[in-house]
Formats: sequence, C-alpha cells, structure tokens
Amino acid sequence: MKFYLAIFCSAILLVNFSCASRTSGQQGGIQEGIKGTVSVKEGNFMPGPDQKPGGNTGRVTRRTVYIYAVTTGAQAEGEGPLYKAIHQPLVAKAKADEKGFFQCKLAPGVYSVFTGEDGGMFFASLSNGKGELNPVEVFSKQVTVCNIVVNHKAVY
Repeated sequence: MKFYLAIFCSAILLVNFSCASRTSGQQGGIQEGIKGTVSVKEGNFMPGPDQKPGGNTGRVTRRTVYIYAVTTGAQAEGEGPLYKAIHQPLVAKAKADEKGFFQCKLAPGVYSVFTGEDGGMFFASLSNGKGELNPVEVFSKQVTVCNIVVNHKAVY
C-alpha cells in the first residue's frame, strides 16, 4: 500500500510541470526524464549541383515542448506533422532556451512529445509501428535524449 501511495504522490508532483529550460550558468540536471535540443529546418534540402555540402543544416531555436500521455494519430486532430488538438492528458511542458536545449523530469513510461508552432498547432513528424506520435520512453533512473527537428517547412 505504501508503494502505491508513493507512486500516486510522485504522479501528483509531475502534474505540476516540473520541466525547465537550462539557463546560462545553471549547473546540474535531472536524473530521470527527457532532455534534448530543438532545431528548425526550413527551405531546400534537395541534393543538387548548387547545394554545398553541409550548407543548409538548420538552426537551433526556442520552442515550447509539450509532453502528452502517449498519443496515436487517432487521438490527435489534424493531418501530420501538424495537429490542431491533442486528445490525451498533458503531462508536462518545457521551454527550450536560446540554444534549443530543454529538459523535463518525468516518471518512467512512454510519452508523446510535440513542439508548439504558429497558430496554436502542435508538431510531431515521427511515429512508430503502433501509430504513436513521436513516442519517447523514459526508463527508471535514466535521462532519454529527445532531439527534435521541426521540418514541416523543409523540402527534401
């Protein structure tokens, strides 16, 4: 019974959005959850004679990162990679700093990670064989790296 009470209390604490972006000079980090970098790619990424190797590689960016209970395409409104509504519980959110870095303390489990885009849209370009949108698994006492490339305005 004490075990379940401890899990319940931990879940309540997580609902308080225990995510934060790293600020300059801030030391340390989380012991369990996700961290990563948000970058944006816009424009032409097609190979060709006028493209320089390593030319248009994208740039890091500030974004709000939304972490939902694992979400399938059927639980989201819109046509990927942009969604206008997510019909799953919002677990947490974090803000990526000027270097694109974000981190968020999360309990072990599987989550769907989205970025906030213009017009109140949510971006997730990846899915797995189960139809889960941008799934990220957090393991006990580990930090999962979740690098996000926002590329809905890119041509490949």
